[in-house]
Amino acid sequence: MTQALSTQISASIAWLFQDTLGLTTIADASRLAFDAQLDDGEDAGQANLVWHDLRTVAAGGHDDLVLSALPQTMFGNALSLEFAAVKALWLVNITPTAGAQLLVGAAPSAAWSAPFGAATHQVRVPADSPLLLVNKQAGWPVTNGSADTLRLSNPGSDSVDYKIVLIGTRF
Repeated sequence: MTQALSTQISASIAWLFQDTLGLTTIADASRLAFDAQLDDGEDAGQANLVWHDLRTVAAGGHDDLVLSALPQTMFGNALSLEFAAVKALWLVNITPTAGAQLLVGAAPSAAWSAPFGAATHQVRVPADSPLLLVNKQAGWPVTNGSADTLRLSNPGSDSVDYKIVLIGTRF
């Protein structure tokens, strides 16, 4: 069986800001975009592993993702995916309720903190909002057993649903 992964990562923001002044309207319009293609492989600018899921974090709870042993079922087969490096993390908090947030990072042990700066650092993802982290060249390393746990915490009083995709390279 031959496996190959081709990944396209895109994000953009476009705006039109107008100010009407008497007889004229002044406009500022532009767009900032990021597009990256990762071909199959383990080198810079390449990836060969994808993991994705729709998950729920209970009120006041957490969801620990062990990046060196992520469960995945494909075509009826149970797999365990092992990331050596993560090149893209795309997370969308799909809960629309104001105040429904996720805290990403700061696992109490074996914290995967490479994109966050330190094991105690977190990123807050508000309700109905995304988080996109990309390191397309080298990726952020995953160290099996010592730096491989990505924690998603829910400090709120209601459950939070999220979608997540990880792109990277395998051990």
